[in-house]
This record gives sequence, structure tokens and C-alpha cells, in this order.
Amino acid sequence: MNIVDMCKREKELTLDFQLNIDKWETINHEVKDIVSKKWFCIKFLNEEGNGINEEIAKVPDDVGGVYIFLLKPNIIPDLHLYIMYIGRVMRKKEFSLRKRCREYLKDTRPKIMYMREMWGKDLYFYYLPIRDDRIVEKVENELIRVIIPPCNSQIPDQYVQIMPDQDAF
Repeated sequence: MNIVDMCKREKELTLDFQLNIDKWETINHEVKDIVSKKWFCIKFLNEEGNGINEEIAKVPDDVGGVYIFLLKPNIIPDLHLYIMYIGRVMRKKEFSLRKRCREYLKDTRPKIMYMREMWGKDLYFYYLPIRDDRIVEKVENELIRVIIPPCNSQIPDQYVQIMPDQDAF
């Protein structure tokens, strides 16, 4: 007897987004000023979805910064957007924005693989070059904290709900 999960595809395509206005209103003003600068963007995968986009050559290879994987299905052009993942790269570790972008093609973390395999053809790599490594980590942590992207595993300042001990009642 075969058992068929008729909701399998729907489950595969479902992600939980947390839209927490309480956190949005607490963003650090210095970070907000930094991220208000011009971001740059490339489509992450090529048209076939089986390799990195050749526009990766435009991504700086001599600087670190903060980056975002943004899902743009373009149903309503430039309005239908989802921030999926936020990361950082610091130049002092011999990395660059370009090298870090390329690494995501083979990243084996479950949430990253899921993001890439389910929506790779509609993923865009947005990046903000930042030369000061001391600022990079601060910006990344603050953006993750207030946006809470679904494919980031560690969320700074995550709310934790403790369930009361039912036996105590």
C-alpha cells in the first residue's frame, strides 16, 4: 500500500516569516544610516539555475561587507520581495564579498541548501561594501536582529517563550 502526502509540495514551499514591528522600531540609528547607503545587486544563479551568475565579476574582490539574499519572484516587479538571509564577510580573514558569494553555490547548511534549491532562480545577492571590519559585524547582527530572516539560524536577541510547567497548576 502506497501512502501519498498530498500536501508535500505545499510543505516544501512553506517558510515561517516573523514580522516583528517591535524590533523594527529599535534599530540602531548608526546602523540605519550605514544601510541607507547604496546597495549593489546581482542575480545569484545563471538562467539555467545550475551555476553562479557571470555577473559575479562585478562583486568586489578586495573588500568585505554585509550581504542579503533576496527572493524576487517579480510577480509585481520590485515590490514582491522577501529577505531570506543576511550575512557578512570581513576582509581581514582573506575573504571578500565575491568569494563569499561564490561559496553559497556549494554551502551545505540545511537552510542555505533549502533556500538555494527551492528558490535559486529567483534569488538575488545584494551587497553593501564596508571597509571597516569593526562595523561589518555590528551591521550584520543588527539587521538580523530586527529583520529575522527565515534562513538565518542564529538570531541575536531572539525572543524565547518559556512554557509554564503544567504540573505547577
